[in-house]
Amino acid sequence: MKTPNIAVAATAGALTLLTSACASYISPPPVAQPDPALLAVLNRYVTNDCNPQTAAVLTGMHLPAADIRGFNYGIYRDEYRDTIVRWDGWVYLKDQPGALVVTLDEDCRPIQVYAREGAKLPGGR
Repeated sequence: MKTPNIAVAATAGALTLLTSACASYISPPPVAQPDPALLAVLNRYVTNDCNPQTAAVLTGMHLPAADIRGFNYGIYRDEYRDTIVRWDGWVYLKDQPGALVVTLDEDCRPIQVYAREGAKLPGGR
């Protein structure tokens, strides 16, 4: 009879807990029909095919267009295929430091939104 390897079982259990914790922490951001004023502000800073989806996330978070003081994208590429694999939309707000970051996949589908460097998500989230 073969005895179970306790270290392997413990590692598998820890990975399961970690995966479930991440899955519950990173959930898709709220989206809504993009506010035309918000989309216009994004387009003023950057012309990009992902702008409507980024505006949909910001609209879903109830961020007023007037609160934005700057916007740009960070691009992540697959170095072996030279294709874009992710976009990070950096939204700089007038009344706070840092930025809100809207992460989108290669097809501009929203993945997550979070605050960086002192920024706060609308609604205190």
